Amino acid sequence: MIFSFSTLMKLLKPTKVINKEYFFAPAKFSIDSRTIKKNVGFIALKGRFFDGHDFIKEAYEKGSKLIISEKELDLFKKIKGCVFLVKDSYKALGKIVKYIRKKKNPLVIAITGSVGKTTTKEMLAYLLEERFNLLKNKDTENNFLGVSKTFLNLEDEEVVIVELGTNFKGEIKTLSSLSLPEIGIITFIKPVHLEGLCNLKGVFEEKISLIKTSSVKKAILNRNDSWLKRVNIKKQLFWFGKTKDAHLYAKLLNISFDSSHFLINDKYHLRLSTPFSFYIFNALAALLCAQVVGLDLKESIERLAEFKNFLPLRMQKIKKKNILFINDSYNSNPFALKEAIKSLRIFSLPKIAVLGDMAELGKKSKYFHTQLADFLLKTNFRYILTLGNFSSLLTQHLKEKGFKRAYQFDSHKEIACFLKKIVDKKKYLIFVKGSRNMEMEKVIDYF
Repeated sequence: MIFSFSTLMKLLKPTKVINKEYFFAPAKFSIDSRTIKKNVGFIALKGRFFDGHDFIKEAYEKGSKLIISEKELDLFKKIKGCVFLVKDSYKALGKIVKYIRKKKNPLVIAITGSVGKTTTKEMLAYLLEERFNLLKNKDTENNFLGVSKTFLNLEDEEVVIVELGTNFKGEIKTLSSLSLPEIGIITFIKPVHLEGLCNLKGVFEEKISLIKTSSVKKAILNRNDSWLKRVNIKKQLFWFGKTKDAHLYAKLLNISFDSSHFLINDKYHLRLSTPFSFYIFNALAALLCAQVVGLDLKESIERLAEFKNFLPLRMQKIKKKNILFINDSYNSNPFALKEAIKSLRIFSLPKIAVLGDMAELGKKSKYFHTQLADFLLKTNFRYILTLGNFSSLLTQHLKEKGFKRAYQFDSHKEIACFLKKIVDKKKYLIFVKGSRNMEMEKVIDYF
């Protein structure tokens, strides 16, 4: 794919073109100077913690002969490269991404939801990559820049899978209009990002804006989610869940230390290489989507049994001497925390919970942290150790209700030191969870 001068002029409508005589049509664009190679255009973006304009010289020296910039720099007089000056580099990036998406026209599948986006994406990619030339977003790059980077890397792939994340109203709509998905998957509607989305209704409206996008023809939804099951729009709807009113449903058969087993649609046996049975929702979403795009269900179920790419920091088992850590410290919210703790019942070891704050719950932060106390009192944790301002309220609430082994700490190191005294020569399961900003995995690093 080559971007001609006339194409870029129509797309970007630059305020000024500098060194037009040095224009050389780029085959690709990048927003990261570290990835620049010969004949790759560079888009300079001014961010919160960085300014891409500071890296224009580096991009040019690496071979970029076309620069898109908001700022007119003295450097431009010295280089033999063409510069398009624009009012807004982010808008310029969006126009280029949308042009690439439309011109190359792959099948685009978008995944959103309060929990489970990344695992669903990885499972779906695993199922589809055997049949299709496929591109997916890297890691959890699911915001405007992440989605843009994915499409900037698009070459001749037939299928693109993108996660769409959000923490403020309208973000999903923006990302949907950028990626123009034909299939939309929504995993769950739960109390996350309430700081920007206010309440569960706000979360619901934000998430379903994906399937309201005109490009979406087919929607894949969770039948067991109390909000999603209300959806009734004029699209092709496909449902997954644990009840027979779904197109694809699962019944739990049994769980072992390293796997969980299900019966799919009362017919097929599915084995997942994890003891944490709530991953069935990710599996069902991926299987149903694979079926919708034409793959054989039985073959997909057999292939998913070989899936091993359960991501780090998500219910990750780490053995250190006599301790089994369950590291679920990638993120946290009230629903995910409770589901994760329920799944620990299969382990007979004595248990300790290490909990950090749940972020972005807005005005309900105090409520969601303190109301966890009643739930935790019904579990069999020997100790509950907390870190963070809101988690301290949980500790206080637990003590008021008579749980004497709840302790609040000021650092990861303090928690680790306390744990080492408890677990000396004894076998324990230590469950670690908190929102990403709490970096609760650092507790494990001290062992």
